[in-house]
Amino acid sequence: MPNPAPAQRLLPAQVHLPSGNVVRLSDAAARAHAPAVLGAPGSRGGDAPAPAGRCARDVQILAGPSVLADARGAPLDPRGLPLADAHVLRALLAFAGVTPEEPGAYTCENCGAPFEVAPSSLLEIGPFTDGELDDPELDRPFHFGALHPIPALRVGRAVCRGVRLVERTVEEAMPLLRLSSDGALRVTPSLVVAMGIAALGRERRASVIADALARAPDESWAAIVDLYHEARYPARLLAVHRCQACGARNDLDVPLERELARAPLRAPEADPDVPGEATSAAGEGRAFPDLDAFEARVRAAAERVYEARGVRNIDLFIDAGVPACDDGGEPLLGCYTPGTPADELGIARPPEIRIFYRTFRTEAREDPGFDVDAEIDETIDHEVTHHLHHLAGSDPLDDEEHEQIERENLRRIGHAEAARRARRGALADVAGFLRATWPAWLIAAVGTALAWCEGGR
Repeated sequence: MPNPAPAQRLLPAQVHLPSGNVVRLSDAAARAHAPAVLGAPGSRGGDAPAPAGRCARDVQILAGPSVLADARGAPLDPRGLPLADAHVLRALLAFAGVTPEEPGAYTCENCGAPFEVAPSSLLEIGPFTDGELDDPELDRPFHFGALHPIPALRVGRAVCRGVRLVERTVEEAMPLLRLSSDGALRVTPSLVVAMGIAALGRERRASVIADALARAPDESWAAIVDLYHEARYPARLLAVHRCQACGARNDLDVPLERELARAPLRAPEADPDVPGEATSAAGEGRAFPDLDAFEARVRAAAERVYEARGVRNIDLFIDAGVPACDDGGEPLLGCYTPGTPADELGIARPPEIRIFYRTFRTEAREDPGFDVDAEIDETIDHEVTHHLHHLAGSDPLDDEEHEQIERENLRRIGHAEAARRARRGALADVAGFLRATWPAWLIAAVGTALAWCEGGR
C-alpha cells in the first residue's frame, strides 16, 4: 500500500537513530517553529530571509522549543548529535512536510523516461520508528579511522591514494552545514575540519589538505564526497521510484538537498606525476564491444553452453532496446521465455533466451572489474537452467529469485511495517468484497427474514 499523501503525515513520536539513540519528536512544536526559521511571511520570526544552508535551517527547526527530546522526555539539543542521526531527523522533517521539498527532475536510469518526484516523500520510515536498524548491510556502521582508498591526488610533494575520516557532531560540522547550495564551494581549513577529514594519506595538516582538495581531480573529489555521504547518511536514506514506463527501480538521495554535491570543484589540470590523471574519460579502461561484436560473443558462448547442457532449439535474441526488469525493478542481463504450442493457425513459438546489450554495457561502465565474457556465459547458463526446470514442470530457481526480491523489499520496509501493510491490504480486500457483493447479502438477509417470519406463523 502506498504511503499517504504528505499533507496527512505527522512526524513520528519516537525515532530510533543510527547511533542507538532513541528520541522523541513533537509534530505540533516543529510545525509551530518551522515558519519562523524558514522566513515565512507573517511568521513569528517576521519576514526575514531564511538563513543560508538548508541543513542548518533543519537543525534550527529541530532545536526549537519542545521539538526534540530524549527517550525520557528531557529536552535534547540536536547540535550534540552525530551527523548521521541529524540527517535522519532532517529526512523525517521533509517526509512529514514540515520542511518543503520541491520535486526534483530525473530521468530513468534504464529507459531515460523523465519523471519528477520529491524523494523524501517516498522514504520508508518503518525501520526508524520500529527500531529495526540491525541489517548487516543497510545498517553497517562506517569505519571511522580507517584509510579508505581514493583515486590518486597530489598532497604537497606526495601522491595520496587514501583518506581518513573521523566522526563529527552537528556542532562541529556547522561551518559546512551553513553553506548555501548556491554558488561554488571554496575548500578552506575550517571546511576540512568540518568535513571530518583527519588525513589525506599521511598528511594531517588541514591547511595542506585544503590546498590539495582545491586542486583535486574530479574523480578524487567525487570519491571523497561519496565517502562523506557514506559516513554521514545511513544507507536507508534513499527513495525508491519505480519508472512508470519500464518498471525500473531508481534510487534517489534523501533528503534531496545535502551539504556536499558530487559536482566537480573546477576544471582540473592534468598532473603528469599522478598516475592516470592525464587519461581522458574516453580512454578509461577497455572499450565495451559494439553490438555486432557483442552478438558474436554471445552466440559463441551460447553454442558452448547449449552443447555442455545438452539442449538445442532455443532461440537466442540479442536485444539492444530498453532492458526488461525483474519484479524488484532491476534491469535484467537476460531472460527466458518458454515456448508455446501451435495456435489455431498452426504456428508454434520455440523457447527463447534474450540477452540485453544495454544492461551489460551499463554494468561494465559502472564496474571496472566486470568480466563481459564470463557474465555472458553465466547468464546464458542461468537461462538454460530455467528452460530445463520448465521442461521438468517446476522451476525452483524462479521461486528462489522471487523470494530474494521479497527479502530485499522486506529489509528496506521493515518487518513491522510490512505486517501493518498486509493487515491493511486484507481489510481493504474485505471491504472491497463487501462493497461489491452487498446487494446479494441484502437479498439473502431479506430472504432469511421472510423465511423466519413464515416459519413463525
